[in-house]
Amino acid sequence: MIVIKGGTLVDGQRTVQADVRIDQGKIQAIGLNLEADQVIDATGQVVMPAFVDLHAHFRDPGLTYKEDLATGTQAALKGGYGTVVLMANTKPTVDNNEVYQDIVERANALDLIQIYQNYAISKGLKGEEWVDLDHLPASVKFLSDDGFGLQNNKVTFQLFERIKQLGKGLMIHEEDRELSEIDYRYAEDVHTMRDVYFSGKTGARVHFCHVSTIDACKAVEYGKAQGYPVTMEVTPHHLYLSGLDYKVHPPIREEADRRYLVEALIRGAVDCVATDHAPHSVEDKLNGSPGMIGLETAFQVVYKVLVEEYGQDLQLVSRVMSQRPAEILEVNKGRIEVGYDADLVLVDLAQSETIQPNTIRSKSKNTPMMGETFKGVVTTTVVNGEVKYRRDINEY
Repeated sequence: MIVIKGGTLVDGQRTVQADVRIDQGKIQAIGLNLEADQVIDATGQVVMPAFVDLHAHFRDPGLTYKEDLATGTQAALKGGYGTVVLMANTKPTVDNNEVYQDIVERANALDLIQIYQNYAISKGLKGEEWVDLDHLPASVKFLSDDGFGLQNNKVTFQLFERIKQLGKGLMIHEEDRELSEIDYRYAEDVHTMRDVYFSGKTGARVHFCHVSTIDACKAVEYGKAQGYPVTMEVTPHHLYLSGLDYKVHPPIREEADRRYLVEALIRGAVDCVATDHAPHSVEDKLNGSPGMIGLETAFQVVYKVLVEEYGQDLQLVSRVMSQRPAEILEVNKGRIEVGYDADLVLVDLAQSETIQPNTIRSKSKNTPMMGETFKGVVTTTVVNGEVKYRRDINEY
């Protein structure tokens, strides 16, 4: 039995000075003077549920010069993540059971974090022919053609009806590619409005990826108010950056968008933060590949925005980075309660870190935040009751 002693426990519901006892991968007890076989000293630190990322790219198989399962996992652990959902735009695409099972089995063999692999919606992500929806693995929770909006209205509506029947969920990158040629804002807004409406009419569960504009956010808020089964995420970079010419999809928006997203997150309209961790090589980035890495800096960026800029507390940070994404994924994580999975992270808020290439665990270094200094350093990440990362010795 492990006891984490001396820390301040913070989850989405409470902040309390107490210890946590872990046994057989679960939180067994919370209190003081708990017996232990092994002690983790958390004096002066906060103990939070490990973070849950609903949106990341590990580029494995096929693009492993950018990232692979091992390096992506190491980046996740350094950032305090115990659970990550991977998108299907690998090479080959995750549009058949063979590729899906290969990723799942190799991720499980690493025995580091919990990885959930999304399944593609269409073969080759082309939007022309759906995958074999009748023979999806039972473990598939969400389908996504992330990076490619669903273009045809009739086919999209029919897909929503089928997904409702299957009891699965959809994660959707909203982009009308015809309108992208005019304005990326219109492209995101129009398809978000359409798919909120389709979700309401079909009952399909839809999670809106990396919402970035005022009107797209308002559209999902409308759906929530109507009781539609819709949820949404925002990225750390859309909460922090504005007016920056750094290529990501959707683009970095204006300051008014940024502030609206932050305020929507604070009032609970936006469900959660997801990184859209998108590693690229230097050459690929120079050639226009969109995206940035984010797993290792997400907590620090969110802390800077919500706590330092907007004066919110750590409970909100925990709700949007752990509790709500775990609830959306329907896993027994994201809270410090007896019976929950013992996925925990220790954070030293007194420490600061300057983002440098040699401190990044990801294979890729593509972030406009390079050289910036942030408060809040993850010192220990525990997954399923086992210490998987310690900053002092860098063990995985």
